[in-house]
Amino acid sequence: MRVRVLAAAAVAVLTVAGTTSCGGSADDSGAVTLKLGFYAAAGDPADTTMRQLVKEFEAANPSIKVQLEVAPYVKFFERLRTQIAGNQAPQVWLSDGVLVQEFAARGALADLSDRVKSVNAADYSGIELNRDAQGRVFGFPQGAQTPVLFYNKKLFAEAKVAEPTAEWTYDDLAAAAKKLTKDTNGDGKPDVYGFRAYSPGFTESWWPIVKAFGGDVVTDGGRKVVIDSPQSTAGLDWMLRAMGKDGFAPDYVTTEAMGKGVVHTLFATGRVAMSYGIYARTLPAQSAGVDFGVAPLPKGPAGRGNVAIVNSWVVSKAASPAQNDAAWKWITYFSGEGPQRKWAELGEAIPINKKVATTALAPDRGPVFLESLDAATDLGTNAVWSEYTEALAKRMNEALSGATPVAAALQSGQKEAQEVIDRFYAGKTQ
Repeated sequence: MRVRVLAAAAVAVLTVAGTTSCGGSADDSGAVTLKLGFYAAAGDPADTTMRQLVKEFEAANPSIKVQLEVAPYVKFFERLRTQIAGNQAPQVWLSDGVLVQEFAARGALADLSDRVKSVNAADYSGIELNRDAQGRVFGFPQGAQTPVLFYNKKLFAEAKVAEPTAEWTYDDLAAAAKKLTKDTNGDGKPDVYGFRAYSPGFTESWWPIVKAFGGDVVTDGGRKVVIDSPQSTAGLDWMLRAMGKDGFAPDYVTTEAMGKGVVHTLFATGRVAMSYGIYARTLPAQSAGVDFGVAPLPKGPAGRGNVAIVNSWVVSKAASPAQNDAAWKWITYFSGEGPQRKWAELGEAIPINKKVATTALAPDRGPVFLESLDAATDLGTNAVWSEYTEALAKRMNEALSGATPVAAALQSGQKEAQEVIDRFYAGKTQ
């Protein structure tokens, strides 16, 4: 799942060194040309840092010539799917974590399971979250995201409300949010809400809430949709009360009308006192000068509902043996302490190198993110994640907007999402 908000821009392609070898494994000098793809807006900090790391990698590995293919998120993956179909994909690329199983199921990725055995898995976060239903690993972690509870310290102090703790339940969250909700101009509508319950990005909204209340989304290796349950109903009902009669969260219509970009800045602009947010949300809050803290997600009847996304490096199945070796060298290089520290300076993702993560993250926030990541399950990834979650989210949003009763929305959502999954897996044994 995309964690950077990237502006639409033309494809930027840069040859860092050497010339394209049209997929060949080596030129006349014996140097291997490695086509490396990643998504970023041209000139943004991630783009700049990645190019610097590539130059350092080439200097340390003079027998490998790297050719970069870079584009903004949407354009990158649109082009990538066309490249895969034409056997022209980069030999190594950065994949959104939720898309790894899609590419693997379509035969585009090399199995990295044996490669991963050569590293100490305990030194990295996210490897286990990358295993498919058969235990295979098709992607090596690049950066991780997991939602926690962001809270505005100034607003808590002004309302004389105690800050969140690791022992908070959803009842505690609701009680505090009511006290934090304020109508400062007397027009009868809150100017500051205690909590943002709904988000177009369900990782920071209904998905962890459903799990906290004891529901689930998919089971059986991502092949069975199970969201139609009393527990899921209880989670959605809590959200509806928050946005409705309890009134401590902006309602669906108000939130959706703001647009995704605005929704994700509600906390940074002080319009909500608390919000679920992935690690990338620290950037706008810091840029806005918000004095904020983070706490673990509150406990529901079934626990916290932690989930995570692990964006990962993947290797093309069409890569030659020499390119495959070069791609793994790049992956292990990027995962090393030096590159990980440089990447951590961007502040956009939790470093997957645990040694770096424990020292590079802010001491008052890092442990919360790392503990939440360690406790997280994946986001129901499978070969048709984009399609089945789109079908499901449509019905969930109908329920949260009040357009459809919760029970009917869950029933329809489960049926339609299951149909998407069944169409793909029909007749497949793995």
